[in-house]
Amino acid sequence: MTYTFHPIIPTPAMWENMAASPDCSIFFTQQWDEYLHRMGVRTLLMEVRRDEKLAGYFVGARRWLGIPIVTAPSMGTGTYTQGLCMLQEITQIERIDIYQQLARHLFKCHKTSYLQICDYQLRNIDNTDGSPILDEAAVHYNPRLTYSIDLRPSETELWQSLHYKSCKYCINKARKEGLLVRRIENLNEISGFAMRHSEHLQDMMRRKNSKGLPCQRYKNILALCQSLFPGHVLMLEVVKPDGISIASGIFAYTSNGTATYFTAASLEEYMHLCPNELLVWEAMRTLHNEGAGDLILGGVAHYKKKYDPTLVFVPVVIFSRYSILLNIRKNIKQMYQRVMYRGNHQ
Repeated sequence: MTYTFHPIIPTPAMWENMAASPDCSIFFTQQWDEYLHRMGVRTLLMEVRRDEKLAGYFVGARRWLGIPIVTAPSMGTGTYTQGLCMLQEITQIERIDIYQQLARHLFKCHKTSYLQICDYQLRNIDNTDGSPILDEAAVHYNPRLTYSIDLRPSETELWQSLHYKSCKYCINKARKEGLLVRRIENLNEISGFAMRHSEHLQDMMRRKNSKGLPCQRYKNILALCQSLFPGHVLMLEVVKPDGISIASGIFAYTSNGTATYFTAASLEEYMHLCPNELLVWEAMRTLHNEGAGDLILGGVAHYKKKYDPTLVFVPVVIFSRYSILLNIRKNIKQMYQRVMYRGNHQ
């Protein structure tokens, strides 16, 4: 089946179509697009047409790193997944076929040399029946593992699924210590919350002896929260009885799609009070009540297993105009992060 691709300027009708798509997630919303623009990202929006009829959209980003590249999602922004947002459900094989046609179109008509896709709808693609779909499609890909929590069961079922010793015990202890979880619900509170969250992140990064990512800087946290507020961002902080904020987290979501664990951190001196487990549990409860589906935790850190997540394989699929570029994906990522880092420190 032949598809055509047409660059477009976003319209209200486009965002409405994406919100009704079976591929809907926070990363296909007008609010997330606004956040990316505030981060300086050159977004690429295209209509996907089949037999001249609108079939869906492609959402990605353009970047010049010595060579012209297109990535979906944009790197270094906390965007976990983007790519195709189709109006009707399609199979994973059909999705790969569309990406192949898109790559040929970008290489021929847009002077692009490199296309990189991380599409959550391709999760576990090679694990379904054991057949190597991606290999057969003659594209290069790298494995990417993450944990995901299904928030569709009832709150009681979600609680029962938590590990007792490593999670339920900690939540109950935090409550006995008098810790409370506060949700930021007013626009004028966001700046103060972003500052406290930035301090929590800096404390965490010092413990890990790491510089962190650009998206963890105060101005980027502020841009995210202001762009997604209200209705698409859950800002939580754990406070002691005396009002001191000791942990905080940001979760981005839509009421009928996939949510993401954007970032969370706590102060080391108060970790014995178990604020992190209480924070994540309250996020799970709230997102469940807001109607979110899967909660992408991002990565496979051992501590996330206490929330009884499912291990998900989401491939990073790469199309290259020149075969030599397939071997420099790591270098492209490092180049991009250096550019973003310099831009955030000017």
